[in-house]
Amino acid sequence: MSKKLILVLFILSYQCQIQEKKTETAVIETPIYDEWAGLSESDPLHKNEMDLSWNKLTNTRDTITQYLKGKDYHPNVKTVIYPFSGIDVLNLFSFYPQCERYILFGLEDPGYPNSYNTLSEKEKLIVKQGIRNLSDHLAGRNYFTYRKMKEETKKKELNGAYPVFVAFLRRMGKEILDSKEEMIVGKGITYRGFTLSLYDTKLKKAETLTYFKIFLIGNEGNPGDGLYEYFSDLTNVGIFTKSAEYLFHGEKRKSIRDLLLKNAEFVVQDESGFPIRFFPEDNWKRSIFGRYEKSWNLSGAVIPETQPELKSLSESTNDSILPFPFGYGYLGTKDNRQSAVLVFSKK
Repeated sequence: MSKKLILVLFILSYQCQIQEKKTETAVIETPIYDEWAGLSESDPLHKNEMDLSWNKLTNTRDTITQYLKGKDYHPNVKTVIYPFSGIDVLNLFSFYPQCERYILFGLEDPGYPNSYNTLSEKEKLIVKQGIRNLSDHLAGRNYFTYRKMKEETKKKELNGAYPVFVAFLRRMGKEILDSKEEMIVGKGITYRGFTLSLYDTKLKKAETLTYFKIFLIGNEGNPGDGLYEYFSDLTNVGIFTKSAEYLFHGEKRKSIRDLLLKNAEFVVQDESGFPIRFFPEDNWKRSIFGRYEKSWNLSGAVIPETQPELKSLSESTNDSILPFPFGYGYLGTKDNRQSAVLVFSKK
C-alpha cells in the first residue's frame, strides 16, 4: 500500500471518528446549543437579535484576520492561555486560529453541567436574554466588563458561563463534540471548570477549549497549589490577554505571573497585560501594532506601571492606527487612536 493511500485512509478514518464522537456524546444537546446561539428558528426574536450583534462581531473578526495577514505575525504554538478572559472567545480565536488547545480562566462560575431542559419556558427566555445581552455588550466595545458579566452569569437561570461559551462558539462555526467537567485540586482549594471538544468546520481541525473559574488573590503559582502543577506541565505555550486591569503590574501576583511566562514562546496582549520589562530585547522579538499613548487609571484596578520603554517602541515603530478597537484605549477616545496590540515572540 502506498504512503499516499495510507495518508488518505487515515484522514478519512479521523474524520469518521470525529463524526462518530459527536453522534455519541452531543447529538441530544445540539438543538439546545443552536437555540442558545440563535441558529434555530424556535425563537425568532432571539435569532434576529443575535444576528445583529454577530454581524458586528463577525466584521470585527474578519477585520482582525485581514489585518494580521499584512503583518509579520506567526503564532506557531499548540496551546494558548488566556488569563482574565471572561467569555471572550472571539478575540482569542482571531489572534490564535491554529492552536490545538485553548485554556481560559476568569471570575465567572463555570455553570457546567447546565439544567436547561428542566427550566420553564419563562426561565429559558431569561437564559437567552442573558446570552444576547452579553453578545451585544461585546459587539459594542470588543471587550467585556466584569460588572456586566457578573450581572448576567449570576442569574440563577443562566447559572454561569457555559451557555454563553457554547452559544458564541457555535456562532463561530464550531461544532461541540463533547463536554466534561474539569478540576484543578490544590491544598485546601479546588478550581472548577469544563472542557469542550470542538471541531472547526471552516478550518477543518479538532481543538479543545477549557475554562476555569480562578480568582487570584496574590499567593497562587507556588508548588503544591494545583495551579503550579497544571501550568508547569504545559509546553509550546502562547498567551493572550487584554483588558486585564493591569493585574500583572507590580509584584502582588509575581508567582503566578512568572509561572505563566515560564514556558511562554509567544505573547499577544494590550498594554494592560504583562509589563514590557518582562520581554527584554535580547530574548524577545517585540512588535507593536497600532499606537500606544498611555495607560489608564481605572477605578478599583491596579495602578499601572509607567512604561517609557513601551512608549519609545510605539514612537519608533510609528505604526498606523488599528482598524479595530483593542484594550482600554477605546475608553478615553471612543475610537482606535490609542489601541495597540503588543506581540512578543521568543527568539
